[in-house]
Amino acid sequence: MNEIRGCEIVKKYGDVVALNRVNIEIKKGEIVVILGPSGSGKTTLLNILGLLDKPTEGRVFLDGKDITDVSEEKGAILRNRNFGFIFQFFYLIPELTVIENVMLPLWIKEKSPLKLKRYYNEAEKLLAEFGMEKRKDFYPSQLSGGELQRVAICRSLICSPSIIFADEPTGSIDKNSAKVFYEIMERLNREKKVSFVIATHNEKFLQFASKVVYLKEGEVEKVESLKILPL
Repeated sequence: MNEIRGCEIVKKYGDVVALNRVNIEIKKGEIVVILGPSGSGKTTLLNILGLLDKPTEGRVFLDGKDITDVSEEKGAILRNRNFGFIFQFFYLIPELTVIENVMLPLWIKEKSPLKLKRYYNEAEKLLAEFGMEKRKDFYPSQLSGGELQRVAICRSLICSPSIIFADEPTGSIDKNSAKVFYEIMERLNREKKVSFVIATHNEKFLQFASKVVYLKEGEVEKVESLKILPL
């Protein structure tokens, strides 16, 4: 199922409270938008749900199992097997080619030199799906912002995640590239039931969302359900 839930999440940095008693639930096939101004705690919440950070208080559950206090190693395994991540600034490795960047999570997951050809083929197939097959041997420095975004999406999909966490995914790209992202997100959600958790201040995402969580100063201001999920 891969449903994720955050219960009474608190995150403090010294005396600063970034999140205060936040409750959130992401069900299979949902597009959940976390909306709020800069400094409202969107990225912090996304990182905690995606096991990139730990809450000061509160619990995180994956399919009903408490994963809050898993070790770094176990957390990395859970992320690799269940989650995909799309960051605002992409974080591609500059020394690796496009196809090597896309292959990397699959290599980390299986670490089998005997399967390198399969890793390559799967990465190549994904890149072709997003119109990037002719750029597979390019380096990140040779790509446009929209192309970098497509590579980042391919990288997030290579391990077939059930949930993709996206932090301001359209914040560093132009309008045409953003349109491509919306189309890809909608198709993945519709055809493969991939769930998305999107931290943003871009209200354009509201037209795709099944649920919107409004954050203000680290607290949930309100939650709106916008679509009924198909059975």
